[in-house]
Amino acid sequence: MKKLVALLLVAVMSIAAFGALAESTQFELTLSKDPSEYKILIYWPAPDTYFEDNIQPGYQAIEEMYGITVDYVIGTEWTQDVENQMVQAKMAEGYDLFMVYGADTSGANALYQEMIDFGCTVVNYGGVMNDPQVAPVTVCGDVYDYSYNATKKMIEDIEATGEKAVIIDVLENLGDVNTLERQRGVEAAVAEYPDATICQTIGDINTQDEGYEKVADALAANPTANGIIATGGTASRGLATALADYYASNPDAGHLYAVATDPSDEVLAGVNSGAIDLGIAQNGYGQGYIGMLTLLHLAEGWNMVEFGKHIVTGYVFITKDNVETFPEDVKALSEKIAADLETVYLSK
Repeated sequence: MKKLVALLLVAVMSIAAFGALAESTQFELTLSKDPSEYKILIYWPAPDTYFEDNIQPGYQAIEEMYGITVDYVIGTEWTQDVENQMVQAKMAEGYDLFMVYGADTSGANALYQEMIDFGCTVVNYGGVMNDPQVAPVTVCGDVYDYSYNATKKMIEDIEATGEKAVIIDVLENLGDVNTLERQRGVEAAVAEYPDATICQTIGDINTQDEGYEKVADALAANPTANGIIATGGTASRGLATALADYYASNPDAGHLYAVATDPSDEVLAGVNSGAIDLGIAQNGYGQGYIGMLTLLHLAEGWNMVEFGKHIVTGYVFITKDNVETFPEDVKALSEKIAADLETVYLSK
């Protein structure tokens, strides 16, 4: 797989100083001006290692492919007000090509309309905004889909041991449309198994520390639980550290089947130790890679076949068997989706 990914990357990496064209059978995209003339910015709402570890490598591959430079700004806190101020400042500096993770699923639409009216091109990534969509495209995973499928796998694995699944559902901001979709996915999966139940749902987790405290309390309050799932990255880091301490303090405790989201250090350590049975890689690499490639196409006059389309970047399950190699699967998945950009999602 590593050799295959390397060959695919080599096949699309060729840069010309002017009118750059990716020398590949995949992409027809030609840049109409010198790569240095593109004023591109990607915005992430708050300090978080997920951006550096996952999103950045994706868009940096497009930087190398086309010779462009992508600047980035990380917000000081995850609020729409901060996002508005920082993005507006960059608009005033002359940036006109943006990838933005909307801090608020409602408020971001107003910012996107302002950007478009100002003459900017924007790609929304990270999560789906409220309808009606204002950005021409969203690039992110389908949070319902991975939550649903991960829950099904957890229930089936628990039932394979002869037990009935008794699950704690760990959620983040309950006012966020993406959190509600995750909750809906978990509950839809549980509803398909007559003997499976959710014994507690905890939510409104906005920090790792809150996740730790709420998971620790839920574990103490639900001694019969044999499964726990966190479908957001922040809550999952709290879950991973809470489980590590739980087992350290209760060496005779029975094993809870645990599912956690995003390949943070905490989650990967949990997979390696066996405390976490299943990790979910949301394909942040694909969001950076496909999102930036889509932004360049829009800058060069391509149009979305369907305005407001959600390009689903998919996910990869992480287990002990692939904990060292899953990044290769993520890259291969991203390149497969990107290969359809010019034939499925975009038109000249």
